[in-house]
Amino acid sequence: MGTLQSFFKVEQPSPKQKGWSLVLLILFAVILYWPSLNYGFVLDDKKVITENAVTQGGEDSINTIWATGSKTFQANVPEDAKIARPLSQTYFALCFDNNLTTEALQKRYHRGQIALYALLVFLIFFLLDKYFSHLSLGLRCIVLALFIAHPLHVEVVANIKSADELLASILLISSLIALPYSTTSSTHHPAYRGCLIVLSLFLFVLGYKAKQNILMFSPLLIALLFLEIYKTLPKAIQKHGYSYRWHYGLPMVVVLLTILFYKGPDNVPLVQIYALDFEVYQTIQSTYSRAHNTFLGMASTGEIVANSLWTTCLSLAKMIWPRNLVHQYGAFQIPLTSWQSIKPFCGIGLGGILLGGIYWLLRGPGQFQWAMISAALFTLPLIAYSHLFIPLPDTYADRFFFLAVLGLLLLIAEAISRTSLKPFWITGLSALWLMAYSGKVIQRMPAWESDTSLITADWRQSPNNASILARYASHVEEDDDKKENLYLKALSIYPDFFGAHYDLARLYFSQHRYALAYKHFNQASERKASDDIQYNLTLCRYHIVRNKSQSAYASNQLDDAIQLLDSARSIFPGDRVDPQYREMTSNLAKINFEHNARDTAYELLAKALKQDSNHLVYAQEGLNMAGNAKNSSRAVEFGLYFAPSRLDDSTYWTDLENLAQGNEMLLEQIKLRKSEIFSAR
Repeated sequence: MGTLQSFFKVEQPSPKQKGWSLVLLILFAVILYWPSLNYGFVLDDKKVITENAVTQGGEDSINTIWATGSKTFQANVPEDAKIARPLSQTYFALCFDNNLTTEALQKRYHRGQIALYALLVFLIFFLLDKYFSHLSLGLRCIVLALFIAHPLHVEVVANIKSADELLASILLISSLIALPYSTTSSTHHPAYRGCLIVLSLFLFVLGYKAKQNILMFSPLLIALLFLEIYKTLPKAIQKHGYSYRWHYGLPMVVVLLTILFYKGPDNVPLVQIYALDFEVYQTIQSTYSRAHNTFLGMASTGEIVANSLWTTCLSLAKMIWPRNLVHQYGAFQIPLTSWQSIKPFCGIGLGGILLGGIYWLLRGPGQFQWAMISAALFTLPLIAYSHLFIPLPDTYADRFFFLAVLGLLLLIAEAISRTSLKPFWITGLSALWLMAYSGKVIQRMPAWESDTSLITADWRQSPNNASILARYASHVEEDDDKKENLYLKALSIYPDFFGAHYDLARLYFSQHRYALAYKHFNQASERKASDDIQYNLTLCRYHIVRNKSQSAYASNQLDDAIQLLDSARSIFPGDRVDPQYREMTSNLAKINFEHNARDTAYELLAKALKQDSNHLVYAQEGLNMAGNAKNSSRAVEFGLYFAPSRLDDSTYWTDLENLAQGNEMLLEQIKLRKSEIFSAR
């Protein structure tokens, strides 16, 4: 018990205590995620590595990756969706080896994930030692152990592509560690402090090159830099500045409220206008619509704020205890609410409690920086991903709150340090909490073994999530009837779901259920128009009309069959040399011939031969028809199409002359054609 008491004393721990604590924490992180070594490439791993020729270029691709304007991080994505993460892609490229088997390559990258996670744990340990030395070593180790075992981190560690998240976090923590920090203004020479500031900014910029979401922590870095500069000022100036805090604090609050409630051009809330200028989200406003994200369909600022508050409540609940862990939690799947519901008021109440708690902690003894760091790590991701300022696309993933968890745990640790709770109870409750988190990690981790296991696990956990239902139907389910039911269920949950409409239309088309395919292609087109969808719509119309023609022909309604088949030919979206088009033309000519519209049949085939002269089946069919009808003139006309390939065939020319026997004009025509071909040779 004495050892436990000393572990929770706020005093400078011995190097041995710190060393063993760090080693045990790193071992815990490695052991917890060791099973992921046998996992494969999942989801975007393929776009970043296995399908990415630039990444596979290894060292030879470094110049391409870092070239100005280069956006090669993901392969096989639309041009407007391409992004640049050169530092992360450099890591992936340097790890790639063409000589390794797929299994060996997967294991190499997963080893890298565990190593990066261990490095992050190492750096966070020293971040806590620097800024949170007022907390006991025991509390700091508990915070870091709970952070390591938090279930939300499974996606970041078990998914290879999320190395970008780990690299960005490593560089952010390094940037905070590099910042000069002291309790007096004269500890270091100004030049030395300046070098540390430059190093910190450089590391932060490198983090941006790993993943752009590090920008949400820029207010924290700016505030810490401001405090460092402020501390170098004479005490008199510091006191004077503090006495005027409301003179610059109040205008800042007014500006924030203006941004929150002012509506810009076209009644668009100002809170989302600035996203248009942010590189990562630049295309989201223009290419995403209400069909992809319900937040983008909201015209009312009040509606956005209400739903953002409720979203924040859901996010906080996931950070404390993530009951359901799913990757594809569509933004449009967040339960919508309004001010008529109690939900946004719950958000306001929770926000008030959190802000009050943070204010209480700030008023306590100790340095101000620790409170700012923990509060910023916790609140900035919540603000960024509340949808209030940045309209998110169709993914609401666990990794969004990777570092927010650390901030929350630090705030809880600080609150515990202000109480008289005994070390025994702190250790016991933390151990239970840690076991619960670790068990959830062990339960969730196998889902990331493959695409199929991930989507299947998500479907079982969230059977009423439209996005997951559609993904399961398209990627896992093989039975067509079950696929159809899954898509229909997804659309019953979210009728504006573009992806479900499109995939269901393709399923119906493959089953030759063209009317239903047309219906859902049309629904998809209303939500997001594209040339591909328009082509498929035309193709559906063609098949529908052609099927009607075949039915009319089977019922001996030749007039209707001819009219419908002619319409099908006119709307056919393919080329004139397409086998389907050729077959339709031949069938139409045959039906006309059967209907005694023989001249129409001849003209149809003759016109088709002018458009598609290499398809001599038309000529053969015309020759057969004319022969059956004993129309020597038409027979010779179609027979002459074979002349270039039958020039030396005397039997062919004799047969033609026999057909034209007694008709000097036809004989002259045959003679002239033969002469032309000989001259051309």
